[in-house]
Amino acid sequence: VAIVRQAGSAALRPEGAVTIAQPGSKTKPLEWKGELTLRPREGGLRLADMRLKTETRLIPAAGARIRVGGNYYRGALILRLDIGQTLTIVEEASVEEYLEGVLPHEMDPEWPLEALKAQAVVARTFTYANMGKFRKDGFDLTADTRSQVYKGMTAVNENVRAAVRQTRGEVLGWNGRLLRVYYHACCGGATTDVGAAWGSEGEIPRPLRGVSDPWCATSPHMKWVAYFAWADLTAAISERRMLNGPLKNIRIGAKDAAGYVRTFLVKSADESVVVKASDLRGSLGAGEMKSVRIKSVSLLKKGVEFLGGGSGHGVGLCQWGARRQAEKGRSYTKILSFYFPGSVLSEVDE
Repeated sequence: VAIVRQAGSAALRPEGAVTIAQPGSKTKPLEWKGELTLRPREGGLRLADMRLKTETRLIPAAGARIRVGGNYYRGALILRLDIGQTLTIVEEASVEEYLEGVLPHEMDPEWPLEALKAQAVVARTFTYANMGKFRKDGFDLTADTRSQVYKGMTAVNENVRAAVRQTRGEVLGWNGRLLRVYYHACCGGATTDVGAAWGSEGEIPRPLRGVSDPWCATSPHMKWVAYFAWADLTAAISERRMLNGPLKNIRIGAKDAAGYVRTFLVKSADESVVVKASDLRGSLGAGEMKSVRIKSVSLLKKGVEFLGGGSGHGVGLCQWGARRQAEKGRSYTKILSFYFPGSVLSEVDE
């Protein structure tokens, strides 16, 4: 897992016994203590006053760890010099260790155990399905939303460890293959078809066609209002499509069967264009326009008001719905069957 990518420097603090392993050299203990700065140098790396080769491993002993930035890691760290004289740090971790570092940053670690167990299975399935996605860059996964948010040992509690341990090796499948799963915060009343969300070749697997979901009705994301000034909307649309003047009008174009807007129709001066809803959300910011499950658009004097529901892309597991189901006593297997109907729960051979 790449925990630092193409950085100019990084701050490391070993806690406990750590050894240094370099190609062609004997493994030796890291004797420096306190916070150490890692920087690129010509032909290699420099850690404090130590000259390291272009690829060096720091290996914590059992019970030891290394802080990188604000997070702690227990796996071996590969320190690597990039072609552009930047540095990358990759942690070697088992899938189960990795999941412990993902769970508390993708779902509240204080939520009910059955919801966390459902999240663990989905996150594990996602991990195996995306393993090697960044192989050309020298690692399997990133530590951000391009893969899943991962922060090592930070915020891991017994609830998280139990969720991973009690579902060890479990993944979702379909027709004998690993299912390409997704998850999001809140669907706002219905999850959507993966093909409608992002486009897809061939038949969409039954577990990814979306379901009507009454469970997330108590979520704080169920209903929201977002306001954008005309100038901000014009700028956002212009990031992908040049307009021949200020924005004059915007209205909902196409919706999918689950109520997610797929296109907006916009008008500027004498031009009318179609804008993808996902593109507009990306330009405005996913934190500002929480979802494209938008019920209405109101044109005001100085801007536009969007009335919507849900948070996230709306495909796969609805986390707030999973929480509510767990609170009502439903097991993680029932939660998974609800959001991925027809899927098969099985164990991978590690």
